[in-house]
Amino acid sequence: MRALAVLSPSLYEKTDARKRHLFSIDSHQIPLGFVTASMPEFDENADNFANYVFVRKISFSLNYRDLGIIENAWRKIKEVDRETYYPIGSDFCGIVEKVGKNVTTLSKGDKVIGNNFYPFLENNSMPGIPSNHSSREFEIYHSGKLMKIPDGIPAEQAGSMSIGVQTAMSMIRKANIKEGENVLVTSITSNTSFFFLSLLREKKCNVYGLSYSGKNTDAVKNHFPFVKEIFNFKENQLSDNLYFDVVLDAFSDTYLVPLTSHLNVNARYLTCGVYNQSSEKIKAVEKINLTLLIADLMTRNVQLIGNCLGSGEDLKNGVNGFTDNTLVIDQTFTKEESIQDFLDKTYNVEGDKFGKVAFMYT
Repeated sequence: MRALAVLSPSLYEKTDARKRHLFSIDSHQIPLGFVTASMPEFDENADNFANYVFVRKISFSLNYRDLGIIENAWRKIKEVDRETYYPIGSDFCGIVEKVGKNVTTLSKGDKVIGNNFYPFLENNSMPGIPSNHSSREFEIYHSGKLMKIPDGIPAEQAGSMSIGVQTAMSMIRKANIKEGENVLVTSITSNTSFFFLSLLREKKCNVYGLSYSGKNTDAVKNHFPFVKEIFNFKENQLSDNLYFDVVLDAFSDTYLVPLTSHLNVNARYLTCGVYNQSSEKIKAVEKINLTLLIADLMTRNVQLIGNCLGSGEDLKNGVNGFTDNTLVIDQTFTKEESIQDFLDKTYNVEGDKFGKVAFMYT
């Protein structure tokens, strides 16, 4: 069984050069690599596996959230003398190989993705992301934490979508977008924003984009021609006469304060994350005047809505939106390519990424 993992120093030294990489997070050089391990045991007739399924992964991808998981894992194992590792990964697509005796919703051969419903219990299972180790080639899941996907969605797309689709669909639902409203999508070239744009395609609203750097915006316009205009955040291009009814924002610690003056009365500002997640970035965060921010939001009657993941229904509805419209995939990697290339492309080291990056097990 293969897995992409944070490696202890001694294991890193013994790992093949093409299967390992010192990955940079701020000043940290963190050893990552592909490992081979024993498959988990699964007895279809055992009571303790009655509600579980055994899944063989065919693809996986990494998300921005994995950076924090990688750093935290490294802090725990960097001083360990023995050879050990911590598998990583958030999104995946897999094939059901075995099912427990009580499972009725899934069958052997079904193609599945993770169901990250949150914050309430669903399907007699716990809320949240099913696994922080989704690069494991084989893994055991509670049947309620998986969703069967349509055959028409390719594995590289399916293995890159569940968290993004569920989050984006939840935020769009909560935004209650009305016909003719102005909707701003921040960090327009980010993975999360591609999910927003894909699901906004059929909405009768005015969609605008905001790019922090201004890079790759022409590619966004070509792929999503309904976007009316994309503004460069660093060059302060937002018009003083343009106000937004809805903002869909993946990095609120970057955009919330400067965008407040561009919000319409009764606007809805929805966010699902922050940019500064690593320990060093958190320490360097600039302080804001919370009193002025809250006062400004109140005088405009703005609803500030934090969003973590979404419901099972959000995932189902969101995935259905990709049966006719494909998810943007920048590149698909296999064992033939180096792990450094996969990680560099995933986290956009060269600044030229457009879409999700998938890894396929072959």
